[in-house]
Amino acid sequence: MQHSHHPVSGVMHHSGSQKHYQLRRYVPDKPLTNLVEQYWLVNWHLQSGVEHVQKNLPDPNFHLTFDSQGVKLIGPVSKVYHYPMAACGFVIGVKFIPGSLNALLSKPLGDYVDKEMSASRYFGPDVNGMFETGVDALTDENIVAALNGFLLGFVKPVTAQQSQVARLLASIKHSNEIHTVAQLAQHASLPVRTLQRLFNRYVGLSPKWLLRKYRLHDALEALESNTLTLAELAAQLEYTDQSHLIRDFKDMLGMSPAQYLTARYAPENEPK
Repeated sequence: MQHSHHPVSGVMHHSGSQKHYQLRRYVPDKPLTNLVEQYWLVNWHLQSGVEHVQKNLPDPNFHLTFDSQGVKLIGPVSKVYHYPMAACGFVIGVKFIPGSLNALLSKPLGDYVDKEMSASRYFGPDVNGMFETGVDALTDENIVAALNGFLLGFVKPVTAQQSQVARLLASIKHSNEIHTVAQLAQHASLPVRTLQRLFNRYVGLSPKWLLRKYRLHDALEALESNTLTLAELAAQLEYTDQSHLIRDFKDMLGMSPAQYLTARYAPENEPK
């Protein structure tokens, strides 16, 4: 069983929040590598009266989640995602490759953005009973083995367009030279309209939204490390000015950079 080495990104106040939970990430078996990007397992044991709300700016992927509330398929999330933690709990998550569930879904992917759905509708009734005996008695290895076995039946051949979108997503995510849709189109040698159609079909979110999101990932990282002023950060991320960075920050995270920094230093709820 191999740990995932993808860097943790988009976790708000990551340096301060990770003390509240234990996060482990694993790669799937080889036959699943075109379906599943990674498995993620989270457990927490908080003192009586202590509560922690984890806020993430997630990647544009579908997730299958198992927790005490049941089993859900969560569509791509366009805003900050909140998850409250108290007492003891767990989440088992499957992060799917963009476009890999298209054969299961009956609507355009944009219709699933910010939606939570019953997992059994897409994966059949057996998905509900996978961990009904309780996860406390299961090792990570048992959990990953169960997911590998169950999901094998949902693997579909990868289309050329899906592979193309995966390469475009990687370019958005990792290139420091692509900041606009026009630059992405030039990099891919594709018309802008073709790009937009591909992302609508295989991601559900626009290339412009994704470019903004990953620039904000970089902004979060810089704010966490206190390495740059806001003006320097706006210039480095190629915003036309500081106000545009603040606007994007507020739109996607629901707060300004200054409020984000203030919240980072705010104490967690103490035991009552």
